[in-house]
Amino acid sequence: MKKINLLITIIFIINGCTQNIESIESQNKEIGFEIEEGNKVSIYGGSQDGVAIMEAFFDAYNERRVADVSKLEHEDIELFAPNGMIVKGSEEHAKLSNMFLEANPNAKWEILWSISNDIDFADKPNENWVTTVVNVSFGEGDSETNLQRVLDAQIVEGKIKKVYGYERVISKEENQK
Repeated sequence: MKKINLLITIIFIINGCTQNIESIESQNKEIGFEIEEGNKVSIYGGSQDGVAIMEAFFDAYNERRVADVSKLEHEDIELFAPNGMIVKGSEEHAKLSNMFLEANPNAKWEILWSISNDIDFADKPNENWVTTVVNVSFGEGDSETNLQRVLDAQIVEGKIKKVYGYERVISKEENQK
């Protein structure tokens, strides 16, 4: 009887260890690639911490807490806007954000989805990037604007380091759905 109990205990231990290995493997599942200097570099599913940072970023914007937006950014953040503008530094970003919010008091950001990716470079440190899609609306009546933005944000040490933004106008037909 003792041998059976010992055998059952060993089976549970082995099963528990293998389930842990499987979950670690699934957390690091390869989900794509990018080309870096002519070489194919693997991209893996990344940490959800970066997704939470982007969620907090847009929550702060929606609540007009620009100081909290700045706390989520590195002081030397670089933001590359869809119109070609480059914003350098958290202080400059805060200044422009306050100007935008003052001119557009009803501005709203709605996250549609957000996904974190880890890039496994061979010759430099790995990087974490979070891609987030948001619907942005501001203005009223004939001057109402509705955009959909895709933002690729590099997360370094728990803060946003760099952002590339892309956008398209949402048609009135889409907006009515």
